Amino acid sequence: MLKALRHRPLAFLWFGQALSSVGDEIYRVGLTWLAVGLIGAETGYLTAAQFAALMLLSFIGGKWADHWEPVPTMIAVDLVRAVLVLIPVVYSYFFPTSLPLLIAVALGISAMSAFFDPALQAALPRFSPDVPTLRAATGLMSTTVRLARLIGPGLIGVLSGLVPPIHFFTVNAASFLLSAAFVKGISRYDCARSENRAPRNRITFKEAILSGFHLVRATPGMPYMMFSKALTGGAWHLAFLLGYALLVQEIDPGDVRSFGLLIASYGAGNILSALYFGNRERPNPDRMMYAGFIWLGLGFALIAIIPDLRWIIAVAAFTAFGGPMNELAFVDIVQTRFSSRDITKVF
Repeated sequence: MLKALRHRPLAFLWFGQALSSVGDEIYRVGLTWLAVGLIGAETGYLTAAQFAALMLLSFIGGKWADHWEPVPTMIAVDLVRAVLVLIPVVYSYFFPTSLPLLIAVALGISAMSAFFDPALQAALPRFSPDVPTLRAATGLMSTTVRLARLIGPGLIGVLSGLVPPIHFFTVNAASFLLSAAFVKGISRYDCARSENRAPRNRITFKEAILSGFHLVRATPGMPYMMFSKALTGGAWHLAFLLGYALLVQEIDPGDVRSFGLLIASYGAGNILSALYFGNRERPNPDRMMYAGFIWLGLGFALIAIIPDLRWIIAVAAFTAFGGPMNELAFVDIVQTRFSSRDITKVF
């Protein structure tokens, strides 16, 4: 994967996303912890609302995002997210923490991913000179979130003794600004390929919403992969984003550091897996994707029956090893079976 860093645009893109992902992880832990403290298990509704906002804007925003250049789109989204995430911080200086405000900001941040994530996926083929470099870059990018799960909770352990959890949001705002600066740095290398510069036919709103579905249905095997990805993705978010927080609150109430350590353990397993699979050839991504699902399932099943928090933290690292197996394989499949101008629609 380090070979991808020899290409300066990919290096800039990775460093920006690494910083942003660390900020995201700190923000996510802060948001989940604040929400669990206010409404307990009903935080699940907040998590569901975040992904509902992402899904809705993915459909509606796809019509415009597909026509925007990926680099300016990523810069604009980072700046908007930096402003959004600072709103609760400013509010906290005058009023107590407001659950409705946290929800509104969480929905806004989540919805912005509907523009940023597809733009990032569309940018990788543009800045990768060949398929091996593209796969190396994909593996490299997969380490950003996983590295954040390792570093972010460690920083939380430090920050929790210095500042209140609301300032986890401030750290995230700074990370968005740094990400925007790094993405801006690759603008001069953005010599778009001819297929990206070609005029795009105007399509109706309905066609824009359905175009991704049509592309998936027309590609053998993709409907099954999308369905299984949705099913397992929903279960994973239930366990990781909410289940872990509730589990720690039940076993060790009020200890945000134990929650951070659990996330860090998961991040360590993720990093090891991403380094292993990201630096290897992936000739059969279909089998690798489903092997990752099985690994994750076994790990979460073990966590569900272990009563001791120390063992739960250890098993979390084992469980996390399955994440990059399915995610790297899935991205490989999408990036190689669809043209670069169709990737935005599919994602």
